Amino acid sequence: MVGATGYCIFSGSDVATERSLIMTLVMLGAILVDRAALSMRNLALAAIIVLLREPEALLGPSFQMSFGAVAALIAFAERWERRDRTEPPSALPWPIGPIWTASLGIVVTTMLATAATAPFGAYHFQTFNPFGLLGNAMALPFVSLFVMPAAVFGVLAYPFGLDWPAWALMGLASDAVLKVAHWVATIDHSTVTVAAFGPAVLGCFSATLLWLTLWTTAWRWLAVLPLVGGVAIAGKPERPEILIEHDGSGLAVRGPDGRLAIAGKPSRFVLQQWLASDGDSRSPDDPTLRAGVTCDRLACVAQTADKRTVSYTRERLAIIEDCLRADLVVTAIPWSGTCKAKLVERMALSRDGATSLYRTASGWSSHVSEPNAAGRPWTRRRERRPAEPSPRPASQSITAQPTPAVDTEAEVDTERLQ
Repeated sequence: MVGATGYCIFSGSDVATERSLIMTLVMLGAILVDRAALSMRNLALAAIIVLLREPEALLGPSFQMSFGAVAALIAFAERWERRDRTEPPSALPWPIGPIWTASLGIVVTTMLATAATAPFGAYHFQTFNPFGLLGNAMALPFVSLFVMPAAVFGVLAYPFGLDWPAWALMGLASDAVLKVAHWVATIDHSTVTVAAFGPAVLGCFSATLLWLTLWTTAWRWLAVLPLVGGVAIAGKPERPEILIEHDGSGLAVRGPDGRLAIAGKPSRFVLQQWLASDGDSRSPDDPTLRAGVTCDRLACVAQTADKRTVSYTRERLAIIEDCLRADLVVTAIPWSGTCKAKLVERMALSRDGATSLYRTASGWSSHVSEPNAAGRPWTRRRERRPAEPSPRPASQSITAQPTPAVDTEAEVDTERLQ
């Protein structure tokens, strides 16, 4: 316990390390008082301590995946210990018996942990790794038999200057683990992109996991109800028609083929998130992302599946024309004039942040990333410049040179798509 605490302190007390330390201390403390270390009570106590210290961790993937996996493993271990044994298991000869037991343990625990963490991974990262079982089965023997024992021996032998064989063995075993990981990653469909689903689906999957692990009687099989509900809802996700970056530098339009097309120059990271949340495995450099978008010097135009015209304008003069012809106009230029089409301009984005639009019978339904956030004490307030006045009447000269949009908030220096 002292060693684990010291390691946590000297390693920088990372959030994930602190959570692991709390779980370790609780379980080692249970051993000191002659209690079972792996029990649901100890897991609940560790979760309570973590949440009292950082309640926001409940919504993060680290807490959900780590405690979900441990809950599934403990629930299985408790049921395995209480199983009815009508006859003693047949003993296999050495070394077949130990190898079979270790292999079976790796397969079962990996399957349980994968099933428990897959919903949380799909929700937060929109990915699923179907070959994780194969990778773990090949890599864990190197970790358990060589890496960890060599690390312990190296630490003990370090004061005497006899540690170099341990580090050499540890390096060779670690290289083998990395080669296994690289090989599994090269398998076709080793990473499956999953379309993002809403919190209701995650709630159904979480209820399934909790119900299945906490109940010890036949009531636990009622967990199939929220599981079926979650799968049914996830099978028909509500996907946005338009995705607009927070500063108006780019947008994505769902075309007639059901895939996203890009206009403007959204940041590479944002584009990766858009594609992942849509279940699209294309890379940000894929040229097909520009298919279906027609651009000139003033604007880019695309069409949705229901033939609605979307315009992304770069010049002030194009706003006047596109407001008369398009169904939706998006621009990074501040604009206070009238517009026949739905208009999303710089000032609205400065107020609401990144915006997604959904198709409705009467027009568009918008979801914004910063709804009514200005009054929250922890929200950084943005200084907004007033929108420039409407364009002059036609009798006066109009300068074709656009007025640059100025935002006092420092923009993150991200790579823009060329």
